Amino acid sequence: MRRSFNPRPAWPRILLLALLLPASNALAANSTPAGESERQDISADLAYAKRTAVRPSDGKPITAHLAFFTSRAFRLEVIDLGAGAEAAYPTLEAAFRAEGCVAGVNGGFFHPDWQPAGLVISKGQRINRFESAKLLSGVIYNDERGIHLVRRGRFQDHQGINALLQTGPYLVEDGRPVRGLSTSDPRRRTFIATDWRGHWVIGATMSTLTLAELGANLAAPDAPTPWRIDRAINLDGGSSTGFFFDRGAGRAPVTLQPWKRVRNLLGICPR
Repeated sequence: MRRSFNPRPAWPRILLLALLLPASNALAANSTPAGESERQDISADLAYAKRTAVRPSDGKPITAHLAFFTSRAFRLEVIDLGAGAEAAYPTLEAAFRAEGCVAGVNGGFFHPDWQPAGLVISKGQRINRFESAKLLSGVIYNDERGIHLVRRGRFQDHQGINALLQTGPYLVEDGRPVRGLSTSDPRRRTFIATDWRGHWVIGATMSTLTLAELGANLAAPDAPTPWRIDRAINLDGGSSTGFFFDRGAGRAPVTLQPWKRVRNLLGICPR
């Protein structure tokens, strides 16, 4: 199972400029981070952004792919790639396109035999069961009422859940970084975050950082975003980190392929 705990002093808030500046209109702010900046608005409910800033501590670039979406227009889809030696789809792009998703990232953690870590629900089918590992502290799921991100202990199982991942650790809760996040072992990171008012973002970093650094910067009060992040949770990062965004006809998609095969994916599909 690929774990992603970490400690190390949090970077200055300029990193948040790199990670969280979304596209313009209802999903965006009007400031620009240092370094490379790229964005594309697909609609008022969907946007892509790539942000790069210089890390003050050593001058190295910090880059992330981001997909912003709203729960009024989109839902989650968990794509199970199977437990065999070969994944059900050869690439992230092939999987997301086959399932009708406009964007997505790699999903939850898994064991060496490809068995998922924690409960997974894909297309309404339950795979594995809840696990009590400290890492798997939260649940991201989709039902007829929308998209939900809750602590494992507060989750109430019910019918109608068509997509779910048990994952973690929690990075931000009630607008504050979660205490005790690891400050060591910097890796590429994948996460999902929300203002809890219908705005969501999935992100994958191309640069390495610790969980403590990521949590602290996602919760920074002066983040140049149109909405304050209320909750955020970590997905399986490191060599599993992957990202896809369909830019539409005439433009090549944004793709970041994992270095290793993963068990499942978290996709964003139109309602």
